[in-house]
Amino acid sequence: MTTDSAEAISVFPGQGRPGQRIGNVLAWSTTPVLVVVPAMLVRAGLVGDGLCLLGLFALLLGATAVYCVNQGRHARLHEGDLLSARTLTGRRTVDSTRLKKVGRLGAAGRGTAADWLVLTDVHGTRIIVDKQLAGGEGTTDDAVREVLKRHSGPPVLVSDRAAERLSVAMGRRGGRIRPGRSGSNEHAAFLPLLLALAGAPVSVGLLLVSLALGGVL
Repeated sequence: MTTDSAEAISVFPGQGRPGQRIGNVLAWSTTPVLVVVPAMLVRAGLVGDGLCLLGLFALLLGATAVYCVNQGRHARLHEGDLLSARTLTGRRTVDSTRLKKVGRLGAAGRGTAADWLVLTDVHGTRIIVDKQLAGGEGTTDDAVREVLKRHSGPPVLVSDRAAERLSVAMGRRGGRIRPGRSGSNEHAAFLPLLLALAGAPVSVGLLLVSLALGGVL
């Protein structure tokens, strides 16, 4: 266990994993709950059928809940390359020396405000972190890049976009850094539109399911 003397914060590998599991279960339950519960209330005659409109936004709200549960705020790098951050389920710590996956989440390319790294270590702990570390201690990019350069354990899966942001070279099969999911910045610029086009029919379908369960259709 490592203690940050400035803020008396105790951190250790795998910290926050139980809370992460519970938070993700609740977050992934958001969509079905918003579809089924209003329908049951409507069928019981307790509310009007307009409540079933929540089903139209259930997919978006569910995805937002999953993001919020895993979003790290005020990320700090501690002794032993332990990266911790505050989340909705409590403090969560990723062991950056034992990373398993490095992804990138954002709607556009480098330089945008909506651009995060998604870090997952061998303990299964996952944090979505911004570029800047708390207290002006540097950037997440610098910390992760240095760890990847000296990494000697099992290969780390790094997405193409994450590798581009971090400016790290992708190794061949069997190397220290393996390519993960691909996707260029040009494609990422159209991601919101693509998600909207794909999600629209699903959202309408969820609305119809809610109305059907509520006995409106």
